Amino acid sequence: MKTTIITTFLAVLSFMANTAFAQQTVIKGQIMDADDNSPVAFADVSLSKQDSTYVAGTSSDIEGIFEINGFPEEDYILSVSSKGYETFRLPITPSESNDTINIFLEQPAVTLNEVTIQARSVTVKDYRRVIIPTEEQVKMSTDGADVIRKMQLPRIMVDPVSGEISMSGNGELQLRINGVLVTNAEIASIPPADILRIEYHDDPGARYGNADAVIDYITRRKESGGSINGVFFNGGGHKRVSFDDRLSMKYNYGKSAFSANAMFIQRKGYWTREYDEKLIFPNHELHRTEVGEPTLFNKKVFSSNFNYSLTEKDKYFFNAQLRYIRNDFPNGYEDRKSKLYTSEPDVPLSISDHTVEKSNSPALDLYFQRNLKNDQMLLFNVVGTYIDTDSRRIYQEKQDNNLTTDILSNINGNKYSLITEGIYEKNIGQDKITGGIKHLQSYANNKYTGTAIADISMRQAESSVYAEYRGRAEKWGYMVNLTASRLYYSQNNHHTEEYALQPSARLTFEPNKNLYFRYRINLHNNAPFLSAMNDVEQAIDAWQIRRGNPNLDAFNTLSQSFMTGYSKGIFSMDITIDYDHEYNPVMESVIYEDGIFIRTYENQKSFQNLGAEATFKVKPWKNHLSLSVTPRVNRFISKGNNYMHTYTMPELRFNLDFSYNNWLVNFTTITPPRSVYGEQLMKSNQMYTIMAGYKQPNWSAMIGALNPFTNEYKTENKNWSALNPVDSKIHTNNNRSFLVKLSFNLDYGRQFKGKDKQLNNTDTDSGIMQGVKN
Repeated sequence: MKTTIITTFLAVLSFMANTAFAQQTVIKGQIMDADDNSPVAFADVSLSKQDSTYVAGTSSDIEGIFEINGFPEEDYILSVSSKGYETFRLPITPSESNDTINIFLEQPAVTLNEVTIQARSVTVKDYRRVIIPTEEQVKMSTDGADVIRKMQLPRIMVDPVSGEISMSGNGELQLRINGVLVTNAEIASIPPADILRIEYHDDPGARYGNADAVIDYITRRKESGGSINGVFFNGGGHKRVSFDDRLSMKYNYGKSAFSANAMFIQRKGYWTREYDEKLIFPNHELHRTEVGEPTLFNKKVFSSNFNYSLTEKDKYFFNAQLRYIRNDFPNGYEDRKSKLYTSEPDVPLSISDHTVEKSNSPALDLYFQRNLKNDQMLLFNVVGTYIDTDSRRIYQEKQDNNLTTDILSNINGNKYSLITEGIYEKNIGQDKITGGIKHLQSYANNKYTGTAIADISMRQAESSVYAEYRGRAEKWGYMVNLTASRLYYSQNNHHTEEYALQPSARLTFEPNKNLYFRYRINLHNNAPFLSAMNDVEQAIDAWQIRRGNPNLDAFNTLSQSFMTGYSKGIFSMDITIDYDHEYNPVMESVIYEDGIFIRTYENQKSFQNLGAEATFKVKPWKNHLSLSVTPRVNRFISKGNNYMHTYTMPELRFNLDFSYNNWLVNFTTITPPRSVYGEQLMKSNQMYTIMAGYKQPNWSAMIGALNPFTNEYKTENKNWSALNPVDSKIHTNNNRSFLVKLSFNLDYGRQFKGKDKQLNNTDTDSGIMQGVKN
């Protein structure tokens, strides 16, 4: 089996390489400012046929140099555009195709900032959208995340309180700066004036792993000097505090660059949990109702990273990053105090459930990029991660102050992982060939003491080889990819090994510059979470136990998506329809055994999710006022081994942004995660914020409110199990909060001639299983 997979991979790679290398023609040059001859970095360069059919495209590097190759010898038109310059067009004949061209861009005699930029601020290029922020958006944004919020990208959501950028439909979103994978804190530290453009990969390739979308900020760099940036976003209300504070420092010297980022987040408040559940015994039914009391929730997160990079232009790029994350939860989200009433004529029980958890996770990330001749590139990435988790749970039930149930759970988990990846890439005009190999090796040891005692050692290995080819033919674009993977897992004396082929393909059609259509299909193999595979039992309460299952199998997901978009003038529209079908997914089951209800994990029959959303955006007053409305609906079909559930979940997102003469106002809805999986439903009330403030080039100040017109926030969870149906509500009556946001930027230095890191890997799964009640 191993030989077959490797042979298939090499055959596909060889075929694509032979196809790619058959093309030879090259157009290269340098783009400069016509006034002072300075290089124009990150200019958009496109090659078209005489009938305006798009052929190839690229961007100039930090020195304004570009190169396009791999297309037939014909007559072409070369177009160059960059923010703040007039578009340059030049006819190219076959005899000129191999010459070096010097291009000088002129600034317009009359600057029509908003009108000019708005006309072509978004360019769809096969698998990504190249977006140039308008001058008004840059001027009135307080940080990098705020720029994205003002752009109102389809499927992208920005939490105005935390600054977290996420994706609708629970998709995986990667954030990058100049190709380097970063966190939300680093995005928030970007001065908006440093953003040259934003590349939105809404259909990313093999290099980005399992990401559903990638947002890459292309920013200016410094040759010397540095910068200090800070964002302080704090809020509070009755018995509620919120902190989102970030500080970033950068320094550049010659070929070297140093940076450090730190972020502190705290959420503290009181939640009331209430449960209505039934325990269906073979010969009777027990109805239990919990009436909750306000219970403290306290979460603190500190994260930091230190980065060093070394660049030799056109030769290599080396990057080393040390990351550290500390989670400190003195009072867990699942904590509760309540009174328990049952259908049996007993005295009510008093319940106390309290969890304390701490974790530390340092990681070292080493990256090396080597540029080769003929527009080829090699990339290598090695990431080592350690996760130390310490969790303690105390659950007690008392009747007339007499202790009837006492559950103690101590979990100490240690996990070590190493991720290695190597990638080969070659660009041939608008086509690209990519091949890579990736391996993950992890070791986890979890010690359980207290009511249950166990010592679990787990080993996991995931290996894959892949090849991908992207091409274009006139107004059509296409991609084919094949990945071969191996999964190995062992726990004590049990082990499993599985192999899988994962193909994917994409087809794009762009009839004109205002309209596009895209369809994608891919098959993905999913490994079960380590936390679900622990061969251990954890008591939930007097009647329920959570049990891991080391016999879980990997499962496949078939994903399909169709996207279309139209933009003209002040109006734009984007529509997305996505469909995921999971075959034999790992979902929860409830079984009755020896008088106890066991919540465990099994490979069920299937899970399907059909989602559709449309984003309508209009700018009725140039770039001073913008409005976007996004309705979405999800249809869930969950088929277990002995159950079937369906559910339809609609939602509506709304964003309004106004700015004028340094004053700004915005209204934003916040949509918490809403989903159905297995027999579990989770949905929460939508929140919204109103913010107003004043913006200067190097600082900004804003004030506002979270949920100013209502003080109650509620989350509803349901479990439809036939043996143990549960209806739970988590709510707070002190959710209204005031908000204050302050930001500053102190910047100095010149342009830095740097490179971009183009892949990264992380490991955040601690691998422990807890017994808290959902």
